[in-house]
Amino acid sequence: MPQLTVPHLAQAIACGFAAGALLLLLLTLLPRSRAVARQLWPVLASEAVILAVGVLPWLLPPFALLTLLLIAASRIGYESGAVQGLIARKDFRLSHALLLAATAAVSWFAPAGPFLWVAGLALAMALGIARLSTQDAVAGSLARFTLFPLLPLAAFSHAASESRLAPLLVLAFFLVEIFDSFSLLGGKLYGRTPLVPRLSPRKTWEGLATGLAAVMLSLLCLTAWFGLPLQPMLLAGLVVVIAAIGGDFLGSHAKRQAGVKDYPAVLTVQGGLLDIADAWLVAGPCLAGLAMLLNWT
Repeated sequence: MPQLTVPHLAQAIACGFAAGALLLLLLTLLPRSRAVARQLWPVLASEAVILAVGVLPWLLPPFALLTLLLIAASRIGYESGAVQGLIARKDFRLSHALLLAATAAVSWFAPAGPFLWVAGLALAMALGIARLSTQDAVAGSLARFTLFPLLPLAAFSHAASESRLAPLLVLAFFLVEIFDSFSLLGGKLYGRTPLVPRLSPRKTWEGLATGLAAVMLSLLCLTAWFGLPLQPMLLAGLVVVIAAIGGDFLGSHAKRQAGVKDYPAVLTVQGGLLDIADAWLVAGPCLAGLAMLLNWT
Protein backbone atom coordinates (compact mmCIF):
# COMPACT_ATOMS: atom_id res chain seq x y z
CA MET A 1 0.00 0.00 0.00
CA PRO A 2 1.27 3.52 -0.69
CA GLN A 3 3.07 4.97 2.31
CA LEU A 4 0.94 7.97 3.13
CA THR A 5 1.55 9.77 6.39
CA VAL A 6 -0.86 11.80 8.47
CA PRO A 7 0.93 15.12 7.66
CA HIS A 8 0.66 14.29 3.93
CA LEU A 9 -3.04 13.62 4.31
CA ALA A 10 -3.55 16.77 6.38
CA GLN A 11 -2.10 18.78 3.48
CA ALA A 12 -4.38 16.99 1.02
CA ILE A 13 -7.44 17.61 3.21
CA ALA A 14 -6.62 21.32 3.52
CA CYS A 15 -6.26 21.59 -0.27
CA GLY A 16 -9.47 19.63 -0.79
CA PHE A 17 -11.39 21.94 1.53
CA ALA A 18 -10.00 25.00 -0.27
CA ALA A 19 -11.04 23.55 -3.63
CA GLY A 20 -14.52 22.82 -2.30
CA ALA A 21 -14.85 26.37 -0.98
CA LEU A 22 -13.84 27.79 -4.37
CA LEU A 23 -16.35 25.53 -6.13
CA LEU A 24 -19.11 26.64 -3.79
CA LEU A 25 -18.14 30.28 -4.38
CA LEU A 26 -18.39 29.70 -8.14
CA LEU A 27 -21.82 28.08 -7.75
CA THR A 28 -22.92 31.06 -5.63
CA LEU A 29 -22.01 33.41 -8.48
CA LEU A 30 -23.98 31.43 -11.08
CA PRO A 31 -27.67 32.42 -11.22
CA ARG A 32 -29.01 28.87 -11.74
CA SER A 33 -27.22 27.38 -8.70
CA ARG A 34 -27.11 30.45 -6.43
CA ALA A 35 -30.06 29.50 -4.22
CA VAL A 36 -28.75 25.98 -3.55
CA ALA A 37 -25.18 27.19 -2.98
CA ARG A 38 -26.29 29.72 -0.39
CA GLN A 39 -27.94 26.94 1.59
CA LEU A 40 -24.63 25.05 1.68
CA TRP A 41 -22.41 27.79 3.17
CA PRO A 42 -23.41 26.91 6.77
CA VAL A 43 -22.67 23.27 5.95
CA LEU A 44 -19.23 24.27 4.67
CA ALA A 45 -18.53 26.19 7.89
CA SER A 46 -19.45 23.18 10.02
CA GLU A 47 -17.41 20.98 7.69
CA ALA A 48 -14.34 23.09 8.53
CA VAL A 49 -14.88 22.23 12.21
CA ILE A 50 -15.35 18.54 11.39
CA LEU A 51 -12.16 18.43 9.33
CA ALA A 52 -10.13 20.09 12.07
CA VAL A 53 -11.50 17.78 14.78
CA GLY A 54 -11.08 14.74 12.53
CA VAL A 55 -7.47 15.40 11.54
CA LEU A 56 -5.67 17.33 14.29
CA PRO A 57 -5.89 14.58 16.97
CA TRP A 58 -3.89 12.25 14.72
CA LEU A 59 -0.98 14.70 14.85
CA LEU A 60 -0.88 14.45 18.66
CA PRO A 61 1.10 11.92 20.74
CA PRO A 62 -0.57 8.47 20.99
CA PHE A 63 -1.67 8.99 24.60
CA ALA A 64 -3.49 12.22 23.75
CA LEU A 65 -5.11 10.56 20.73
CA LEU A 66 -6.32 7.69 22.91
CA THR A 67 -7.78 10.11 25.44
CA LEU A 68 -9.72 11.96 22.74
CA LEU A 69 -10.86 8.66 21.23
CA LEU A 70 -12.22 7.56 24.59
CA ILE A 71 -14.12 10.80 25.04
CA ALA A 72 -15.51 10.55 21.50
CA ALA A 73 -16.53 6.95 22.18
CA SER A 74 -18.36 8.05 25.31
CA ARG A 75 -20.30 10.59 23.26
CA ILE A 76 -21.10 7.94 20.65
CA GLY A 77 -22.25 5.55 23.37
CA TYR A 78 -24.43 8.29 24.84
CA GLU A 79 -26.02 9.17 21.49
CA SER A 80 -26.67 5.59 20.45
CA GLY A 81 -27.88 4.60 23.90
CA ALA A 82 -30.27 7.56 23.96
CA VAL A 83 -31.75 6.80 20.54
CA GLN A 84 -31.97 3.03 21.08
CA GLY A 85 -33.57 3.32 24.52
CA LEU A 86 -30.57 2.30 26.60
CA ILE A 87 -30.40 5.67 28.36
CA ALA A 88 -33.57 7.26 29.72
CA ARG A 89 -34.23 10.64 28.11
CA LYS A 90 -34.52 12.48 31.41
CA ASP A 91 -31.05 11.17 32.34
CA PHE A 92 -29.35 12.66 29.25
CA ARG A 93 -27.26 15.28 31.02
CA LEU A 94 -26.33 13.13 34.00
CA SER A 95 -25.46 10.09 31.91
CA HIS A 96 -23.33 12.14 29.53
CA ALA A 97 -21.42 13.79 32.36
CA LEU A 98 -20.76 10.41 33.98
CA LEU A 99 -19.63 8.94 30.68
CA LEU A 100 -17.14 11.72 30.06
CA ALA A 101 -15.76 11.43 33.60
CA ALA A 102 -15.50 7.64 33.41
CA THR A 103 -13.76 7.52 30.04
CA ALA A 104 -11.35 10.33 30.94
CA ALA A 105 -10.46 8.50 34.17
CA VAL A 106 -9.89 5.24 32.31
CA SER A 107 -7.63 6.94 29.78
CA TRP A 108 -5.47 8.50 32.50
CA PHE A 109 -5.16 5.62 34.94
CA ALA A 110 -5.42 2.44 32.87
CA PRO A 111 -2.63 1.15 30.59
CA ALA A 112 -3.09 2.13 26.97
CA GLY A 113 -4.97 -0.38 24.83
CA PRO A 114 -7.47 -0.47 21.96
CA PHE A 115 -10.57 -1.41 23.95
CA LEU A 116 -10.41 0.81 27.05
CA TRP A 117 -13.42 2.78 25.89
CA VAL A 118 -15.57 -0.35 26.45
CA ALA A 119 -15.87 0.74 30.08
CA GLY A 120 -17.56 3.96 29.01
CA LEU A 121 -19.85 2.19 26.57
CA ALA A 122 -20.83 -0.37 29.19
CA LEU A 123 -21.71 2.47 31.55
CA ALA A 124 -23.79 4.07 28.81
CA MET A 125 -25.90 0.95 28.64
CA ALA A 126 -26.03 0.25 32.39
CA LEU A 127 -27.36 3.72 33.20
CA GLY A 128 -30.59 3.13 31.31
CA ILE A 129 -31.22 -0.61 31.05
CA ALA A 130 -33.03 -0.84 34.39
CA ARG A 131 -35.60 1.69 33.17
CA LEU A 132 -36.71 -0.38 30.17
CA SER A 133 -40.01 -2.13 30.64
CA THR A 134 -39.37 -5.62 29.22
CA GLN A 135 -36.47 -8.01 28.77
CA ASP A 136 -37.29 -8.23 25.06
CA ALA A 137 -36.75 -4.49 24.74
CA VAL A 138 -33.40 -4.81 26.50
CA ALA A 139 -32.29 -7.71 24.30
CA GLY A 140 -33.34 -6.00 21.08
CA SER A 141 -31.71 -2.71 21.98
CA LEU A 142 -28.49 -4.44 23.04
CA ALA A 143 -28.39 -6.43 19.81
CA ARG A 144 -28.77 -3.28 17.72
CA PHE A 145 -26.24 -1.44 19.90
CA THR A 146 -23.75 -4.30 19.43
CA LEU A 147 -24.13 -4.34 15.65
CA PHE A 148 -23.77 -0.57 15.49
CA PRO A 149 -21.85 1.23 16.88
CA LEU A 150 -20.15 -1.25 19.27
CA LEU A 151 -18.48 -3.61 16.76
CA PRO A 152 -17.38 -0.87 14.33
CA LEU A 153 -16.01 1.13 17.26
CA ALA A 154 -14.02 -1.89 18.44
CA ALA A 155 -12.44 -2.35 15.02
CA PHE A 156 -11.84 1.40 14.68
CA SER A 157 -10.14 1.58 18.09
CA HIS A 158 -7.92 -1.38 17.26
CA ALA A 159 -6.80 0.25 14.00
CA ALA A 160 -6.20 3.58 15.77
CA SER A 161 -3.89 1.85 18.26
CA GLU A 162 -1.69 0.51 15.41
CA SER A 163 0.71 3.13 14.06
CA ARG A 164 0.83 1.41 10.65
CA LEU A 165 -2.97 1.51 10.32
CA ALA A 166 -3.75 4.94 11.76
CA PRO A 167 -2.94 6.83 8.51
CA LEU A 168 -5.45 4.61 6.72
CA LEU A 169 -8.16 5.83 9.08
CA VAL A 170 -7.28 9.42 8.18
CA LEU A 171 -7.34 8.52 4.47
CA ALA A 172 -10.77 6.96 4.98
CA PHE A 173 -11.90 10.13 6.78
CA PHE A 174 -10.74 12.28 3.86
CA LEU A 175 -12.53 10.11 1.30
CA VAL A 176 -15.73 9.84 3.35
CA GLU A 177 -15.92 13.62 3.75
CA ILE A 178 -15.32 14.10 0.02
CA PHE A 179 -18.00 11.53 -0.75
CA ASP A 180 -20.54 12.97 1.68
CA SER A 181 -19.94 16.59 0.67
CA PHE A 182 -20.23 16.02 -3.06
CA SER A 183 -23.13 13.59 -2.68
CA LEU A 184 -24.95 16.37 -0.84
CA LEU A 185 -24.00 18.91 -3.51
CA GLY A 186 -25.03 16.63 -6.38
CA GLY A 187 -28.27 15.71 -4.68
CA LYS A 188 -29.13 19.38 -4.06
CA LEU A 189 -28.31 20.46 -7.62
CA TYR A 190 -29.88 17.69 -9.70
CA GLY A 191 -30.87 14.77 -7.47
CA ARG A 192 -34.15 13.19 -8.55
CA THR A 193 -34.05 9.43 -7.85
CA PRO A 194 -34.12 8.37 -4.16
CA LEU A 195 -31.46 5.83 -3.22
CA VAL A 196 -33.22 4.07 -0.33
CA PRO A 197 -36.34 6.11 0.47
CA ARG A 198 -37.30 4.28 3.66
CA LEU A 199 -33.91 4.61 5.36
CA SER A 200 -32.53 7.84 3.95
CA PRO A 201 -35.07 9.74 1.83
CA ARG A 202 -32.76 12.68 1.09
CA LYS A 203 -30.06 10.59 -0.61
CA THR A 204 -30.28 10.12 -4.37
CA TRP A 205 -28.57 8.04 -7.04
CA GLU A 206 -27.44 11.25 -8.72
CA GLY A 207 -25.83 12.42 -5.49
CA LEU A 208 -24.14 9.04 -5.03
CA ALA A 209 -22.70 9.20 -8.56
CA THR A 210 -21.40 12.73 -7.92
CA GLY A 211 -19.79 11.68 -4.64
CA LEU A 212 -18.15 8.63 -6.20
CA ALA A 213 -16.79 10.70 -9.09
CA ALA A 214 -15.37 13.25 -6.61
CA VAL A 215 -13.67 10.47 -4.61
CA MET A 216 -12.03 9.00 -7.70
CA LEU A 217 -10.90 12.43 -8.91
CA SER A 218 -9.43 13.14 -5.46
CA LEU A 219 -7.52 9.86 -5.56
CA LEU A 220 -6.16 10.67 -9.00
CA CYS A 221 -4.88 13.96 -7.58
CA LEU A 222 -3.34 12.18 -4.57
CA THR A 223 -1.53 9.66 -6.75
CA ALA A 224 -0.13 12.42 -8.96
CA TRP A 225 0.81 14.64 -6.01
CA PHE A 226 2.60 12.02 -3.91
CA GLY A 227 3.72 9.65 -6.68
CA LEU A 228 1.55 6.74 -5.49
CA PRO A 229 0.46 3.64 -7.43
CA LEU A 230 -2.95 4.22 -8.96
CA GLN A 231 -4.61 0.80 -8.78
CA PRO A 232 -4.42 0.27 -4.98
CA MET A 233 -5.65 3.80 -4.38
CA LEU A 234 -8.68 3.38 -6.64
CA LEU A 235 -9.50 0.05 -4.99
CA ALA A 236 -9.22 1.74 -1.59
CA GLY A 237 -11.60 4.46 -2.75
CA LEU A 238 -14.19 1.96 -3.96
CA VAL A 239 -14.06 0.04 -0.68
CA VAL A 240 -14.40 3.24 1.34
CA VAL A 241 -17.44 4.39 -0.67
CA ILE A 242 -19.24 1.05 -0.30
CA ALA A 243 -18.43 0.85 3.42
CA ALA A 244 -19.45 4.50 3.95
CA ILE A 245 -22.86 3.83 2.41
CA GLY A 246 -23.25 0.81 4.69
CA GLY A 247 -22.27 2.81 7.79
CA ASP A 248 -24.65 5.60 6.88
CA PHE A 249 -27.53 3.16 6.46
CA LEU A 250 -26.75 1.46 9.79
CA GLY A 251 -26.85 4.82 11.54
CA SER A 252 -30.03 5.82 9.70
CA HIS A 253 -31.75 2.52 10.50
CA ALA A 254 -31.33 3.08 14.25
CA LYS A 255 -32.85 6.56 13.94
CA ARG A 256 -35.77 5.36 11.83
CA GLN A 257 -36.50 2.61 14.34
CA ALA A 258 -36.61 5.23 17.09
CA GLY A 259 -38.60 7.70 15.00
CA VAL A 260 -36.04 10.54 15.26
CA LYS A 261 -34.34 12.61 12.56
CA ASP A 262 -30.91 13.03 14.19
CA TYR A 263 -28.86 11.83 17.12
CA PRO A 264 -28.48 14.32 20.03
CA ALA A 265 -26.80 17.27 18.33
CA VAL A 266 -23.22 18.45 18.74
CA LEU A 267 -23.41 20.76 15.67
CA THR A 268 -26.68 22.45 14.75
CA VAL A 269 -26.29 21.90 11.01
CA GLN A 270 -24.81 18.39 11.15
CA GLY A 271 -26.56 16.73 14.11
CA GLY A 272 -24.89 14.37 16.57
CA LEU A 273 -21.41 12.85 16.46
CA LEU A 274 -22.89 9.65 15.06
CA ASP A 275 -24.61 11.63 12.29
CA ILE A 276 -21.16 12.94 11.39
CA ALA A 277 -19.05 9.82 11.93
CA ASP A 278 -21.33 6.85 11.19
CA ALA A 279 -19.87 6.29 7.70
CA TRP A 280 -16.28 6.76 8.92
CA LEU A 281 -16.73 4.23 11.75
CA VAL A 282 -17.39 1.53 9.16
CA ALA A 283 -15.24 2.77 6.28
CA GLY A 284 -12.07 3.24 8.37
CA PRO A 285 -11.90 -0.33 9.72
CA CYS A 286 -12.87 -1.74 6.29
CA LEU A 287 -9.96 0.08 4.64
CA ALA A 288 -7.59 -1.03 7.41
CA GLY A 289 -8.84 -4.62 7.03
CA LEU A 290 -8.32 -4.50 3.27
CA ALA A 291 -4.76 -3.24 3.80
CA MET A 292 -4.00 -6.12 6.16
CA LEU A 293 -5.65 -8.69 3.88
CA LEU A 294 -3.64 -7.57 0.85
CA ASN A 295 -0.48 -6.97 2.90
CA TRP A 296 -0.36 -3.26 2.09
CA THR A 297 1.14 -2.33 5.49
